[in-house]
Amino acid sequence: MAEPRYGLSPTPNFRVEPTADEIAFFRDNGFLAVERLTTDEELAWLERIFDHIFDPARAGRPGAPLDRSGALAEGEPSRLSQAFFPEMAFPEIMHSAFRNNAKRYAAALLEVDEARLTSWGHMIRKPPGGREVAWHQDKAYWQPELDYHALGVWLPLHDVSVEMGAMQFLPGSHRRGLLRHRHLEDPIHNLLAADEPFDASQAVACPLKAGGATFHSSQTLHYTAPNTTGRERKAFPTEFQLTPVRRKTPADMPWMEEHRARIPPQPLTYVADGKVVLV
Repeated sequence: MAEPRYGLSPTPNFRVEPTADEIAFFRDNGFLAVERLTTDEELAWLERIFDHIFDPARAGRPGAPLDRSGALAEGEPSRLSQAFFPEMAFPEIMHSAFRNNAKRYAAALLEVDEARLTSWGHMIRKPPGGREVAWHQDKAYWQPELDYHALGVWLPLHDVSVEMGAMQFLPGSHRRGLLRHRHLEDPIHNLLAADEPFDASQAVACPLKAGGATFHSSQTLHYTAPNTTGRERKAFPTEFQLTPVRRKTPADMPWMEEHRARIPPQPLTYVADGKVVLV
């Protein structure tokens, strides 16, 4: 069955530019909060797509969100679910003001030509009572055979508070390189936490008003608290990257090997602008 169409963004020409101060802050701290990256009208449009993807009636269908709650008691509802690559089903996302502005910022923050960047997205639903996401680096989840130059942008679809699960970052942690990680539960769930010392008391929380977003390096330690409010948190993270390069020697990531040992063999791929690329 074909997905419904929601048309193009109602405000595709909304444009913002990174400032020199923002670029310098990101370089020093490994993260950045931006007050306005898209419009309220476009957020409402994105939320309609989000709500369709997470409609319980779609559970079990191809492309339905994955439960990332870890081991649950039988009958316990999901506390965190993710839908990967929504731009494959809804390519109109690629022409949104959010994506265009985020790509412009990403190029400036990564100090690369914008034309060289591609992206992939995932939507995350954290319901009331939704679990915390432990301190980790995004790079810890990525393929050890590939070398990446990438960052993430995190867009909530509404106002988001610390209690709802706003992003929190450790300034300067991007300079430490890839840290050792461990599985929080059975490796098949692939829920990771950084497993080297760090001072979480130095964390900077970034609550946002609707339309705001955060950027962070793939090596910046970050965390979101449990959702202790009565409202679900809806977020749309997107990763921007240069074409990954195959490494001569895979990175030392034993936690990834533990996860791979529990799942069927997978080809070495990455996703770029809605297309799966075989390495």
